[in-house]
Amino acid sequence: MPSKSTKVPMSKIERPVADEQHLSPMQRKLRKFKRDPKLFLVDSKAYVGTRKTLYLTWAKLGSFILVLLASLLVVVYYSVIASPRYTSQTQFVVKQADDNQLAIPGLAAIGAASPATRDALIIQKYILSSEMALALDKSVGLKAHFEQPQWDALSRLKANSTQEEYLEYYQQRISVIYDEMSEIVLVEVQSFDADYSLLLANSLLELSETFINQLGLKMAKQQLSYAETEVERAHNILKQQQVKLIAFQDTHQLLSPETQSGALLSAVHQLEAELISQQTELKGLQAYMRADTAEVRALQYRIDALTEQLQQEQSKLTSKDQASLNKLGADFKEIELNAKLGADLYASALTSLELVRSEAYKKLKHLLIVEYPRLAEEDTYPKRGYSIITWFAVLLLIYFIGRLAVAVIKEHRE
Repeated sequence: MPSKSTKVPMSKIERPVADEQHLSPMQRKLRKFKRDPKLFLVDSKAYVGTRKTLYLTWAKLGSFILVLLASLLVVVYYSVIASPRYTSQTQFVVKQADDNQLAIPGLAAIGAASPATRDALIIQKYILSSEMALALDKSVGLKAHFEQPQWDALSRLKANSTQEEYLEYYQQRISVIYDEMSEIVLVEVQSFDADYSLLLANSLLELSETFINQLGLKMAKQQLSYAETEVERAHNILKQQQVKLIAFQDTHQLLSPETQSGALLSAVHQLEAELISQQTELKGLQAYMRADTAEVRALQYRIDALTEQLQQEQSKLTSKDQASLNKLGADFKEIELNAKLGADLYASALTSLELVRSEAYKKLKHLLIVEYPRLAEEDTYPKRGYSIITWFAVLLLIYFIGRLAVAVIKEHRE
């Protein structure tokens, strides 16, 4: 009688092995991943293949793989990450109202700059200055535009930047080129938005025009102010001398001592002639008449009266008295001369004022626009292909210099 087979129970070690045989490959991988993820990754074919590939690549390329990796990062940055920058440019010429300066001949022209060249260089410095940077920030919010977080971190201006950092970044985004032959100033502005670049260029052009106009106008105003001050001073001097002249005439009741002296001198001459005539007649009478006769005595009285009158009139002309006409005439001449000098000074100041006005107009500066800013249709910067090639060349140069330095060091060690 056959014996019944008895089932032997599985041990704890054999049971997982039996369960493992019934699992699918995917289930076994998931089970292994749950138990030890690190071991799962190390034992994976992808990891082993990648490690083997990197080992072979390093064996073949060596440290040159670093150059390739850095170049790959550069390609990724300029192809995907780098924010596009749009440009808008304008061209203008700075001219004076009177710009007919003759060319400086010979050796004197060496080192000499024309007024147009000096003005262009001044406006070039102004555009790149902190004054322009702050003015643009105030008018169009330039600093805030450069700091916006949507631009890539390497291209944008860092948030809460200082004025010095903002100025340095601003000067990197503004290009000013002066052509000495044509005397044209070319200005190119960059921003991260095409419409904003156009707005920025127009604002910069407006501020530059205001600056160059104020530059010439300020000089003209200073010259005019000085000339007008001189005219006012000369007019005050003239008024003071005229007041003195009128006061002198009113005090002495003389319109002109010179005219009065002429009339008085004519009267003296007439008295002298009449006195001589009377004295001659008296001598004739005394020849045949006695001195106490009525005719002789009457004639003598008349001669005495003429003599007294003559002395009085002569004393008016010249005497030690301050009121004599010769002294009044001298004082009057001095006052009249000062009045004439004041009038001449006033006339000269008026002439100078008109001349300064004419010259001031000639020195006024104007900004003549050759090319107005236009809206960009394509981004200009960064120049992706050029930048990638340049960076690759730089990395190659650094790599070969490093290899050469390492080789030299090894050779000296040996």
